[in-house]
Amino acid sequence: SAGDIVPRFNERFILSLGRCPNCIVCDDELNVLPISRKALRSLQPQSLEKGEAGELVIRATPEEDELNDLKETLVDTPHVGVLVELAKTMDQAKAVLAFLEACSEKTNKSTVALTAARGRGKSAAMGLCLAGAISLGYSTICVTAPEPENLVAVFDFLCRGLKALKYQEHIDYTITYNKAVGREATKCIIGMSIFRSHRQMIKYVAPSDIDKFSSAEIVAIDEAAAIP
Repeated sequence: SAGDIVPRFNERFILSLGRCPNCIVCDDELNVLPISRKALRSLQPQSLEKGEAGELVIRATPEEDELNDLKETLVDTPHVGVLVELAKTMDQAKAVLAFLEACSEKTNKSTVALTAARGRGKSAAMGLCLAGAISLGYSTICVTAPEPENLVAVFDFLCRGLKALKYQEHIDYTITYNKAVGREATKCIIGMSIFRSHRQMIKYVAPSDIDKFSSAEIVAIDEAAAIP
């Protein structure tokens, strides 16, 4: 009937996975489903490198070596080294460096745009960048997204960045949460007040509250493609 719900998305999703050469679909007993036979046949046996005691030796990839080298060169750089240390990919590290370079110029005419596929760590990089902006002395930062729930990763890595910079909650900063009501509501951070050297503030501002952006030194936008 017209009221019946048909899970067409699930079927299309599974069929799309069947065309992916890097994906194998299994059932709840880990049996490979027929849809993944082609991907299974394409797998080539690889020789595993073992150490003297028989342990498995995992070699770093060229990108991991490049990232580690970058981290070593920046280890003693104020405001930057500890934040780059938290980056998981070279792209994240480059994003943090580009943003902090723009922040160090102390001008309101800079714009930094970060684009990448989903799951590449854009929100995490933004959070680390905002921690760097706080350490550089910016006082008023506005963060916007379609909903506060979209900024969970941003504020998570902002807190990690502040911790790496030796900021302590309740001593150097406090966190403000939304007023989550109901079973379906999600508790999330909507603002932070920092008071180590002087009063600093990071707060969520809805995209529709355009007039509130005028007082901000930095406006950070996450999930920009979803904002009308």
